[in-house]
Amino acid sequence: MEKRIAKNSLYLVLGQVAARTIGFIYFIFLARSLTVENFGIYAWVLGFVYNFLPVADFGIERYILKNLPRHLNKSKDYFRNLLGLKLVLGSLTLALVISLGLIIGLSEEKLISLLIFSTVFIPYNIFHLIISFQNAREEVITGVFSNLFFSLLGALLGVGVISLKLGVAWLFIAYLLSLFISVLGLTIQARKTGLPLEPRLKKETIKKVWQECRFFAVLVIMSNFYLRIPLITIGRIMGDYWSGIYGSVSKFLEAGILIPQAISLAVAPTFSRLLIQNKNKLKKLYYQTGLGVVGLSLAPLALFILAGNWFINLIYGERYLPAIPALKILALSLPLFFFNYLAANIIENSKEVKKFIPWAVSHFLIVFLLAILLPGKWGIVGGSASLLIGEVARLILNQKFINDILGKDQDLKPEATS
Repeated sequence: MEKRIAKNSLYLVLGQVAARTIGFIYFIFLARSLTVENFGIYAWVLGFVYNFLPVADFGIERYILKNLPRHLNKSKDYFRNLLGLKLVLGSLTLALVISLGLIIGLSEEKLISLLIFSTVFIPYNIFHLIISFQNAREEVITGVFSNLFFSLLGALLGVGVISLKLGVAWLFIAYLLSLFISVLGLTIQARKTGLPLEPRLKKETIKKVWQECRFFAVLVIMSNFYLRIPLITIGRIMGDYWSGIYGSVSKFLEAGILIPQAISLAVAPTFSRLLIQNKNKLKKLYYQTGLGVVGLSLAPLALFILAGNWFINLIYGERYLPAIPALKILALSLPLFFFNYLAANIIENSKEVKKFIPWAVSHFLIVFLLAILLPGKWGIVGGSASLLIGEVARLILNQKFINDILGKDQDLKPEATS
């Protein structure tokens, strides 16, 4: 079991590192090629729409990772039912984001980019569903190669947009085109692996997913918004210039936490099984994995703290040097982010998840309030500080629930299939 976890963790981490390296180089290219204001528009629209990807998923990835490893013989039924539901959720999220874009009164260029990019939800839901099923079956190579192809193609098309001197909106068209091509390739692969591309929408599935996924959805949606709260508030309070400055360094955080996300994804099926079979072994594995991911955060922490000026100047140029103080604050939060990601695999699969929700919502609201108040006093440093304070509080909260869950003797019963 440990060998399988190590192998899948290695594949996922290497895949994430490679895909994020491509994405990060592309992000740097855009930061250097666009004006700071246009880059701020790009970063703001990207962050705003990304916040709603978990809404479109509605916790279904966590539902799959929890239940499919316990019922692998019913993969086809799961897939048909969840594919139909994912298409509906993608359509509803599209309507929600367009409505919000019209309500909040964006500038013309920002609104056009938002309206174009909002169409991402339906193809993304298909892309994500197929990869989630393969990951739950511990066949992670499909997702690794798909993400690499998508990242590389999107970057190449984006470079073409810049070369042709097209507007910011065309960068989102390039993103969507690369996603559609990637989804086409994944659907062909899905048929070969026995996943039926025949959506089915059943009342029983909707009811069961709602009963269980509403808890997952709340946590995942808040987690995704949480990471980008300062970017959104800074963009609204301080304008596109400071949104571009903060967005340049917040990208390091977004890229960095994909490492613990990948490891968390690799251990998820094993965590799910051990939670109902052997809590002592789960506790040992949880802390061993946690120590490992914290160790992985120390190198970027040292780089950002000790050589932030040199690094930002090298990567983005002197226009982005005002971001350095915010980068150092975000660096301090990295080890906390890395460790905190693992806790979700245990809390969300336990009977304590319902009790955890009010605490998690309170934590989210406090960080959101800090992200509104602190930038007014300390600028983008205040935005970074809101996340650092939030991660310290989240560590304390997570560990309280982890200790309660792993200290109880009663086992969870496997969920019925959808």
